[in-house]
Amino acid sequence: MAQGKKIFFLSPGPKYNLEHVFAKRCDMLSRDFYGTVLTAGPESKRVRYGRIDIHCIAEKKPRSLKSTLGFLVLGFRYLYRAKKNKEPYDLFITYDPLKTGLLGAILCWIFDVKLVTEVNGDYTDDTIYMDIENPLKRRFKKFSMTTVEKYVLKKADGIKLLYDGQVDSFKPFPRNPVVVRFQDFVDANRFVNLREDKVVLIAGYPFWVKGVDVLIEAFKIASPSYPEWKLKILGHYPDQEFLEHYIQGDPKIFHHPPVDPDFMPEHIGCCGIFVLASRTEAMGRVLLESMAAGKPRIGANVGGIPSVIEDGKDGLLFQKASSVDLAEKLKLLMGDSALRRKLGENARRRYEKEFLPDYYFDLLSQFYKGCLKEKKVDES
Repeated sequence: MAQGKKIFFLSPGPKYNLEHVFAKRCDMLSRDFYGTVLTAGPESKRVRYGRIDIHCIAEKKPRSLKSTLGFLVLGFRYLYRAKKNKEPYDLFITYDPLKTGLLGAILCWIFDVKLVTEVNGDYTDDTIYMDIENPLKRRFKKFSMTTVEKYVLKKADGIKLLYDGQVDSFKPFPRNPVVVRFQDFVDANRFVNLREDKVVLIAGYPFWVKGVDVLIEAFKIASPSYPEWKLKILGHYPDQEFLEHYIQGDPKIFHHPPVDPDFMPEHIGCCGIFVLASRTEAMGRVLLESMAAGKPRIGANVGGIPSVIEDGKDGLLFQKASSVDLAEKLKLLMGDSALRRKLGENARRRYEKEFLPDYYFDLLSQFYKGCLKEKKVDES
C-alpha cells in the first residue's frame, strides 16, 4: 500500500500543456500524498508525475456538457473502484465551488469522502457577468452560480481562499470547515528580468473583467507625455473589431495573440511596466510572475490584488476602474527609472521571501492534513 494520504483533484479544462500545469505541483505534493487528477484538454491523455496520475479527457468544446458528464462518470468510477479495492480516497479537492465543486459534493456524499474546495474568484461580483448582453440571462447566471457556490461551501470540510473576506457573504458554514488563505501555486522560477523595453504589458482575458478598457484609456492619457512608451495587450480576444474599437488606431497600442505559458517569461521579462487593471480579481497569477521577474507592477485596489502588491513598496495600486488614477500611476513610473528599479527589486525580494513553491506546498500540505483530522466536537 502506498504511503501517505490518497487525494483526488478535479480540475476543469481546457489544459493545453499538462506538464506546465501539473508536473511541478504533483512532484511536490507527492512528498505527502498520492492519487489522481482528473482534467480535460484538446486530446485524451494519461501521464504520471511523481505519485499522482493525470487523466485528461478529450474536450473539443471548452466547459461543455459532455466534459461535465465525463467528470461525473469517471469520478464515480475512480471512487467506486478505490472503495471496492479497500483503498479509498481520503480527500476530494475541487478547483472551484461551482461546476467541479458541485460534482465533488455529489461524489463525496455518495462515497463518504471529505471535500475541499478552492475559491479562485468572487462570483458575487457583477463584473464577471458583464459579457452577457441579455440582462435576464445575466441575472440568472449570477443566481445559479452563487446558489451552487453557497451549497458547495456548506458541504465542504476545507475551503482555500486567496484573500480575506472572499466568501464572507456565504457564512455561516454548518460543517465548521478548515478555512485558510494563501496564494495559488505559481511556478515562477523561469521568470527573470531580461531587459527593460519601454512597453506597458497587460496579459489576460476577458476584456471587461481585466479592465483592458480602463488601461487603454489611461495609457492614452499618459502617452503624450512619454511618447517612447507602447502598450501591449496580450491574450485571447476573438472579437478583434471590438478590441480595435477601443484602440481606435492608436499606433502605440497593439494586440499580441495568446501564447503558450512557456513563452510568458519572455514577454513579462522584457516589459517595462506590468499592469493588472481588473475590475474583480482573486489574486492574479501574472502579478506573481511579474514579481518574480523583478518588474514594477500596477494593480487595481480590488479583491486579492492588495495581498500581492504593497502600495508604494513593491508596486502601485490605483482606484478600481479609474482610468484617471491609473494614468497618474503610469506617468509616475514612465518618468522615473529609479522608482521602476526600486519597485521591481523590492518585488523580487518579496517573491523570494513569501511566494516560492516550497513555501506554497508547505502551506498546502498543512491545510490538507488539517482537513483530514477528525473533528473533536459533534457538529451534527
